[in-house]
Amino acid sequence: MIWTLIEIGLVSGLLSGLVYALMSTGFNLSLGIARVVNLQHGAAILWAMYATFYGWHEWGINPFYLVPPLCVVAFAIGYAAQRFLIDRALTVPEDSQILFSVGLLLSLQYLAQFTFTTDAHSVRAQALQGSIILGDLFLQYKQIAAAALALAVLLALRMLLRYSDLGRDLKACAQNTIGAAACGLDTRRLYAVAMGISWVCAACAGVALANLVPIVPDLAFQYAIMAVVVSVLGGLGSIVGSIVGGLIVGVVLGVSQALGYGPFAQALVYACVFVVFLVSPSGLFGESLT
Repeated sequence: MIWTLIEIGLVSGLLSGLVYALMSTGFNLSLGIARVVNLQHGAAILWAMYATFYGWHEWGINPFYLVPPLCVVAFAIGYAAQRFLIDRALTVPEDSQILFSVGLLLSLQYLAQFTFTTDAHSVRAQALQGSIILGDLFLQYKQIAAAALALAVLLALRMLLRYSDLGRDLKACAQNTIGAAACGLDTRRLYAVAMGISWVCAACAGVALANLVPIVPDLAFQYAIMAVVVSVLGGLGSIVGSIVGGLIVGVVLGVSQALGYGPFAQALVYACVFVVFLVSPSGLFGESLT
């Protein structure tokens, strides 16, 4: 029986871990390129969750059909936020930048609380109900769809960074901002593009999570912390580290909850981060944009 529970927790953890990886990847992208501690990333995820809920609740739209328009809106907001707001904070000391990011996170969280109240909302799209039974495993359609969306976005981002001219420009900016500027690259525009892509990742993670958990305003801060934890585990600024870190966190949480140790699951995650930090202070994959 215990091995069955471990198997269930492992599979569930891998599926949810892909969503955590996507969440952390957006945070790491803005950190690695724009050098911004993007704690408002959690608020972007929250607002995407509410947009998903109201798109389904008011107009009956399948949540995953909302991904393209939400990505366009999220990119525009992220780009504008970096270009006209966050850029101004880059000239102050790093501790002030972090305080600015926390203030923006809390402002967006409380705005969501004021707009949508503290009541919990849930997405129950009919098309995503049901499960696939594989032996002792029950895999919900919504969980599979959320993991598939996260995987698709992660692969697309990987291809963008590795094979496109924009990806090479972003990596050059991440490796040496002064050198990139000396070569004629518009670093301020690249910062804004990186933030826009970061918000796209947040929007996609929000769509995935809206189908899995009840939506409440407090999730903004919770997901901001989760993005930081996964990023520290995998390596600040490392995309591959975000993916591996997300899978590790997902498996730890999934197996712990399957075995009935749900209240201690978060503590186990922090213990893993502490052990990795002792062995490798820069995380599992260092601090480069890879």
